[in-house]
Amino acid sequence: MSLPRAPHRALLVCAVAVALAGCSASGSGSGAAGRSPGTSVSASGDSRRTVVTFAGASPLAADPLRRTVDRMRARAKALGLKDARVATQGNEITVTGRAADLEQLTELGMSGHLGFRPVLAEDVVGAAPTPTPTPSASAAPTRGRAVTDGLRRPRAADSPSASAAPAPAQGSAEEAALQARFAALDCSVRERPATEREAAARESVVACGSDGAASGSRAKFALGPTAVDGAHVSSAKAVKEPQTGTWRVRLDFDSVGARQFSEVTRRLSLNASPQNQFAIVLDGTVISAPSVSQQLDGGTAEISGSFTRESARQLAVTLRSGALPAPLTVMSVTSLRHP
Repeated sequence: MSLPRAPHRALLVCAVAVALAGCSASGSGSGAAGRSPGTSVSASGDSRRTVVTFAGASPLAADPLRRTVDRMRARAKALGLKDARVATQGNEITVTGRAADLEQLTELGMSGHLGFRPVLAEDVVGAAPTPTPTPSASAAPTRGRAVTDGLRRPRAADSPSASAAPAPAQGSAEEAALQARFAALDCSVRERPATEREAAARESVVACGSDGAASGSRAKFALGPTAVDGAHVSSAKAVKEPQTGTWRVRLDFDSVGARQFSEVTRRLSLNASPQNQFAIVLDGTVISAPSVSQQLDGGTAEISGSFTRESARQLAVTLRSGALPAPLTVMSVTSLRHP
């Protein structure tokens, strides 16, 4: 796909092969961090209570509503939010808890839809795009800084280029439409339209995310169809790196996901940057876009970045509990005071 791209930067996810060769990590990895709605509620003192009210984009039927509430209660229990109460009020869902836990209470309503998509193009917001070179059999691939020397391997001069998933044919109407959406995408706006957040797995999409640089710049991406669906993540847990003291979220795939992950990394490893990257997309936002240079087996991956213990645990619980049956929107945040 002949879309512009930005020079590759250090990104924030590493994949773990049978023998972990290492990874690099930088940037933010809190996923939904900073998405809590504005409120005048002070977080000081346990006597202050907060009610967060959620609603679906359309009225929820009885069964999806019940399953959504059950999943949010399971998330609250796993996070140790003993004072949190999740209840229905008509077609809305209310979560009541300590004001000090406002961010976690809001995160209980994250959809939690996770997918691994191949990167077709990438651009830093506010940076001048660089032209995409025409692929050739003798051209050396552009290497980013997202993989360590332990994961690097040279690409043979006659290695064919490969795509991780079917992408729009060059010159097609579908590619032209994707190019137009990519050019028009404004990643200075934090909230993505629902149509982008809920795109079908088989569709190519555009999305925003952090560029992983120290400046905290945002990047925009054009992404191919989902190569591995988050439904194939069998477990997720927060782990601490002994050497650095940093927190990560470790994902384990089921047999189907492990096979798909191995195949997509094999194909991507043959490509030049940025098309040797796969994006980890959570609720329509790219939380990481690592590059790979070899096939990765073993059925395990790690998301790393500027996690705290709490944010890593929050993301792990969200992914482990599975996606909510229906996407929710925060309708209001209300402060309650005890007499």
